[in-house]
Amino acid sequence: MNELIKKSKGLKANYIDQTKFDISSFEGVLAEEASKIIPKMFMGIQKARRDYKREKQKDPPTEIQKAPPELWDEIIEKSKSIGIDLIAFAPIDENLIFEKDYVGGIEFLYENGIVLGMEMDSEAINWAPDPPAGLESLRIYAELGEATNKLADFIRSKGYRAIACHPLGGPILYPAMAVKANLGEIGRQGLLITKKFGPRQRLSLIAVNAGPLPQREVEKFEITNFCKKCRRCLHLCPVNAIMEEPIVNENGTITRIDSEKCFEYFYKTTGCSVCIETCPFHRIGYHVLYYRQI
Repeated sequence: MNELIKKSKGLKANYIDQTKFDISSFEGVLAEEASKIIPKMFMGIQKARRDYKREKQKDPPTEIQKAPPELWDEIIEKSKSIGIDLIAFAPIDENLIFEKDYVGGIEFLYENGIVLGMEMDSEAINWAPDPPAGLESLRIYAELGEATNKLADFIRSKGYRAIACHPLGGPILYPAMAVKANLGEIGRQGLLITKKFGPRQRLSLIAVNAGPLPQREVEKFEITNFCKKCRRCLHLCPVNAIMEEPIVNENGTITRIDSEKCFEYFYKTTGCSVCIETCPFHRIGYHVLYYRQI
């Protein structure tokens, strides 16, 4: 077995039915924006699928490509120039790879991961679950998807193998990979909480056959006690999808959300985002909460 090719150990993914997103509530300017954003989102998905098929046709790597520190500096600078707000690095964990990627069709990843994040617009999220927040969900999937593809192209232009994983769906559990990359911690609502944006970002990933990864200083980041005491997302979720007590699965992953309840409302509102809008890490910010010690 090729240890440089990472495959799922059986983690089940939720099926994302792209035809179920309900944009009938979009009117006027919102409808015009949606008519531009949705094709862009699907073009990003299609490009990622095409690029993956090309990677799949290549012979499997026999060794990890050596990457000098300068490469990671260039990747970080490139990511900033194309609108990516967060970037971090971690080895791919096979326990976090989904058995089936319903959106991208990705079946394997390379050894190391570059985790990417893009901030969602704060004012738009404040409308959740109304249409402006729904449009923002679509916009961020489109913009981050495009940026992820561009950064993967940049990495390939440097002579390295790369697999771009679109933010909608994806072959791996993005929030857990972001934690491994020291970007933040998981909140009660199952979203990544970062010091910079709270829960207000979407994530993607690029898998690369390159190493060693750059060293990242680990910054202390603690939200567990805040989330246990706060419970706003738990009480304000419109469909009661957030679990009172998370379930620890045999493979070590943690289930915090009743996905059937969540997804139906997610489709209906094109992204919901109530658990983002109600979160104090969005409304106030991490540092204020730290000093308040809620």
